[in-house]
Amino acid sequence: MQRNEEVIAARRHRLGWRVQVTNAPVDRLPLPQAVRHYRNGWSLERDFHLVKDLPLGLSPLFVWKAEQITGLTRLLTLALRLLTLLETQVRRGLEQAHEPVAGLYEGSPTRTTERPTGTRILQAFARAQITLTYVRLGRRTCWYLTPLSPLHEQLLRHLHLPTSLYTALVYNSS
Repeated sequence: MQRNEEVIAARRHRLGWRVQVTNAPVDRLPLPQAVRHYRNGWSLERDFHLVKDLPLGLSPLFVWKAEQITGLTRLLTLALRLLTLLETQVRRGLEQAHEPVAGLYEGSPTRTTERPTGTRILQAFARAQITLTYVRLGRRTCWYLTPLSPLHEQLLRHLHLPTSLYTALVYNSS
């Protein structure tokens, strides 16, 4: 038997091999459990991908001055922190309530998840088609605000934000 290095390299590239190392003893953390823990855990690589690509993305902006680059990097870091906080808070709330959330996947309204991403949470609000309507009839002013869906109320609850934050848009607009 001989090693065919070309085939091995092609298979590694195709399969996306990853080396995972831990110093935990096997009796405390067997390999299958370590892999599950890694897959479910926080990943710094995913955060860097968000900064480099959509929805935040450094790529579409062209900046040449050092202070522009510094400012943009700081702004994206702040946006990434907020996105991570949003995701963490919703996941923690879902875990504590022992309930999954449905409606985050466009085209699959019944698909549920217990670990939504910050991007999916923001997309759910972007798809909401929220409308604030103002009508003035003589001296009378009428406002109409699209009601929140149960999904949005659930997300706000897990973010520890009152729904009055949303409904107050009517009063703050007059």
